[in-house]
Amino acid sequence: MRYGFVIDQTTCIGCHACTVACKTEHDVPLGVNRTWVKYVEKGAWPDTKRFFSVMRCNHCTDAPCVEICPTSALYKRRDGIVGFDTDRCIGCKSCMQACPYDALYIDPGEHTAQKCNYCAHRTDIGLQPACVVVCPEQAIVAGDLDDPTTRIAQMVATEKLSQRAVEQGTKPNLWYKGGHKANLDPLGAVDPGDGGIWQDPAASWLAVDLTPTNGSAATQTGGGYPNSAPNPNAAPGPKIVHEHRNAPARVVYNNRHPMPWGWRVSSYFLTKGIAAGLAIVMAMALLGGANIDTRWASWGAPLVAGLLLAATGVLLLWDLKRPDRFHYLLTKGNPGSWLVRGAWILSAYAAVLGLWFFMGVFSGGDAMSALVWIAAFIGLGVAGYTAFLFGQAEARDLWQNPILLWHMIAGAFAAGGGATLLAAFVFSIDDQPLVDAATWCLIGGAAALGLIALAELVSRHPTRNVAEAMHHMTKGRFAREWWLGGQLLGVVVPVVLGLIYAGNPDLDIVGAAAGIAAIAGIWFSDDAYVKAGQSVPLS
Repeated sequence: MRYGFVIDQTTCIGCHACTVACKTEHDVPLGVNRTWVKYVEKGAWPDTKRFFSVMRCNHCTDAPCVEICPTSALYKRRDGIVGFDTDRCIGCKSCMQACPYDALYIDPGEHTAQKCNYCAHRTDIGLQPACVVVCPEQAIVAGDLDDPTTRIAQMVATEKLSQRAVEQGTKPNLWYKGGHKANLDPLGAVDPGDGGIWQDPAASWLAVDLTPTNGSAATQTGGGYPNSAPNPNAAPGPKIVHEHRNAPARVVYNNRHPMPWGWRVSSYFLTKGIAAGLAIVMAMALLGGANIDTRWASWGAPLVAGLLLAATGVLLLWDLKRPDRFHYLLTKGNPGSWLVRGAWILSAYAAVLGLWFFMGVFSGGDAMSALVWIAAFIGLGVAGYTAFLFGQAEARDLWQNPILLWHMIAGAFAAGGGATLLAAFVFSIDDQPLVDAATWCLIGGAAALGLIALAELVSRHPTRNVAEAMHHMTKGRFAREWWLGGQLLGVVVPVVLGLIYAGNPDLDIVGAAAGIAAIAGIWFSDDAYVKAGQSVPLS
């Protein structure tokens, strides 16, 4: 048994009965929807057409939301329905990043994720989902895809249907009949920026002049469309020709989905990167002959790294919608989720740092060298596991780049080196092998970050989603943060100042400045990366 949907867009009238029925059946709050109708318009008045598409969970055969969910709150039923257990959700929002169909949202009352559950409580007793029952045009067809006698199975077998985001490999169980490409492709229509219908318009909507400039529809500005009435104040011009007839399709109504992850995730990248980098730098310093018995090597480095690891935990908790359930990561964890695996790695790193610190305070000895190397090895995992977590966020194509792992590790070297140089300046650490190791970790890590950024710029973008996200990051709304903050401050300045400091070791303040620049630049670069990945629409 495998339940699914067919949406017949040739008969859909955009009445929103399905949305209302869903809200009523599941007590869905205002501002969020389990199912909604997207409106797209083409052409210019009076030659316009409006297309409708019903959007919702696709109940995928290979559901990425199930794989990434850290507490198995999302699960696959034997009948193919992707179910949801509200009582297990910690509100991490990772499922929202994994779903290519924008089907999940955070319930403002429960503070947990929610989505269409195929009205499982009705289906289990032989009833149709509420949206199917109320549709006046019978445009929503539901049933068992594995039963050849059902209408849905026959439609899928015999009719020309289309699906959304099949390239993601999710094997969706929702098909569209007669669905317009501009509706089904999130990048197939533009957002005019005027707020659309039934929603708050753009702040400057009262100032938009909807009349054609000089009588020409082709030269209008301000996001409006040609008006039917002539402008009595316009200068004489040529006869109006509807040159917008072939203009791009535009979205006039859609569900709003804000970015699930923001600055706290970017900051968590940085804090765990520094925490990991401090152990890595200490291990490199031991190779260069650093003294393990100094205060910094014996207990200062693990203490600072532990504090930053604690800050990482605070940021993780802060970003959860249900922080009271944080312990579910360990007690109800899904071992296939990299959020859970990351929690294991962070816990192991915390244990080793604690042992390193207490041994340094109370006993010392050569055994600390072994702990430093163990901490450095686990530190590589602390720095890099997020790349695998982002790899499970199937909806964000920008984050699927395998080079992200090396970006994270290079960032740990640069941040660890920078933090060590800053500590050497503040606490007057007199250990030249340690300072040398930190300097070259900083220079090497920052240079590697620059080379990785260059590789991202010149490489071929495998999907339009990646190309759009790269545009937003390097030329669009996040370009200043990425170029000035990430590349100039985070790459060029640390490399230049680091080389100056390497040749002039007495200039401690230069080394400290290089460290501050590297740390700040890494945050700006990662923040732009996190936001750009979420800037491309999914519905």
